[in-house]
Amino acid sequence: MEVEEVRSFLAQFSPFGALEGAVLSYLSTKIHIRYFRSGSTLVEADAPNQLFSIVRSGAVELRIGGTELNHRLGEGQCFGYPSLLRGDRTRNQVVALEDTLVYQLDADDFLALHNEHQAVQDFFHSDETQRLRKAVEALRSDNEGKASQPMLGVPVRNLLRRTEVATGGPVMSIADCAAIMLEQNVSTLPICDHGRLVGIITDKDLRRRVVAKQLAYDRPVSEIMTLDPMTISGAEQALSAKLIMSRYDIHHLPVTNDAGAIIGVLSANDLLTRLGMNALHVVSEINAAADPAAVAQAAKKLTQVIVHLVDSGVDADHIARFVSAIGEAAHKRLIELAEAALGPPPIPYALVVFGSLARSEQAGGSDQDNGFILDDSYDEAQHGEYFAALAQRLCDGLNSAGYIYCPGDIMATNDKWRQPLKNWLARYRRWIETPDPDNVLNTTIFFDMRCVSGEAKLVDTLREQVLSWSKANRIFVSFIARAAATTRIPLGFFRNFLLEHDEQEGNALDLKHQAIAPLVDIGRVHALAAGLSPISTINRLSAACDADQISGEGSADLADCFEFVRETRFRHQARQIKAGKAPTNNLNPETLSSFEREHLKDAFRLIKTHLENISRRHAGGIS
Repeated sequence: MEVEEVRSFLAQFSPFGALEGAVLSYLSTKIHIRYFRSGSTLVEADAPNQLFSIVRSGAVELRIGGTELNHRLGEGQCFGYPSLLRGDRTRNQVVALEDTLVYQLDADDFLALHNEHQAVQDFFHSDETQRLRKAVEALRSDNEGKASQPMLGVPVRNLLRRTEVATGGPVMSIADCAAIMLEQNVSTLPICDHGRLVGIITDKDLRRRVVAKQLAYDRPVSEIMTLDPMTISGAEQALSAKLIMSRYDIHHLPVTNDAGAIIGVLSANDLLTRLGMNALHVVSEINAAADPAAVAQAAKKLTQVIVHLVDSGVDADHIARFVSAIGEAAHKRLIELAEAALGPPPIPYALVVFGSLARSEQAGGSDQDNGFILDDSYDEAQHGEYFAALAQRLCDGLNSAGYIYCPGDIMATNDKWRQPLKNWLARYRRWIETPDPDNVLNTTIFFDMRCVSGEAKLVDTLREQVLSWSKANRIFVSFIARAAATTRIPLGFFRNFLLEHDEQEGNALDLKHQAIAPLVDIGRVHALAAGLSPISTINRLSAACDADQISGEGSADLADCFEFVRETRFRHQARQIKAGKAPTNNLNPETLSSFEREHLKDAFRLIKTHLENISRRHAGGIS
């Protein structure tokens, strides 16, 4: 066996490619190779194991307890490590699907490698939730590296929004400092002693350290301030500020001049605004558009925005918010133009959006999902023609702008979704009080709604009543939980195919329906079960934790999973756009790195576990 050949092979796959050359060379000397004929058993289930294995060529199949398909592995994929890390017996039987060569490492050598190298620890953690968390951290680190773009090459002082900075003193009362913040309309107040920065307080500090703990407002602010906060020179590049904020998980950074005096406070939002300037310019263009054609021309720059944000290292959540801001702006401007053409609306109404735009989670290639909630004074004979024409102008304009007509006809042009409030209330009440398993899947999108124009009170009234009804109806929650649990979550990837639980192999992964939508479903079920008002998935998971619907660990795990799969989608869409293709949610497994393959598999397992959990938790509602 040629050591150099082994070394070259290992270097192609995570996590070995991240090891230093000398370490990889040494590891290669410890490898021994074995050959297994097709159909032979490499590892028995419920047996002792002393070997870490890597498929060199061929393929193997893992079955839990020797029966249920767990996974199929091809070249460069590993097995045997979970039992080594747990220190107990194997759970999977491993069988060769074809003639197979395997590189093997003795348990002691693998454990030594694992204990000495963080990259190996992160990749082979025995818990998929921890592996996924490390993967998210790796993506964030990669994003920091990408952020060394011209957009962040400007001096920090250029990003400060105020030329004068308000400050407080350490002996001032909490109440006096809060009054300064209110008067100056700032969320952060530096605390200085004789011109020297000694601390900082934020709105969050006031909520958590004062209000939540019922601390007296006349206490000195020094009791609640963050002492000796980190600072940055105004001459430093914005990139340096981003790295500091990311590394130390801080959202406000005091900025000083050459003499060390404070000249302002830089917020994480200031940096995001800088990175998202391209998106904000598009929003401004849409807002200033003179006609629907100009709206379409501006909105079609969305693909350029996605590429810019991905290449600038912006995280998936903020990319989705910027993308959604463009979609929302298009809706608002088109409805304004339609009203200008048709005249003012004869009665109050609200333009409501559903689904990903309502959650501020849009990506490239989204269609439109919208409706009108009309005031109960609506009269079909008097008002019907106006609102039908208004809806037609809106939906036609959105289609021209790249937000294609909804294939399911969830649009204001469909008179089912252009109704007075009382009819919307009746429809939702019917869905909740007499749920039909055949159409539950088709109605879940309507439980993510947000007003983007018009009388917001109409939407607020509907949402509040819907949450009250859903919280009180266990049968309805049972139906939506079971409907969510019917989603087919893949096992992972085998070569260039997607492996399903029924042992079928697919040509592509639908990231939206097989990874992102199930996570959205989990957040929605928890929100409806507890009557929680947040709309975005991340906020729903956080609120569900606060309401004891889900553990803090479970909420954090799902948030990491959501971030990873959305990051994967945006990177995939950016690659498509650069190749001159329209952005889609369909991902060819052939384009995935070994890092993405392994951690998408972890994501699938986590999603499946939590879908099963919500099904068990809420199944009691159906007799």
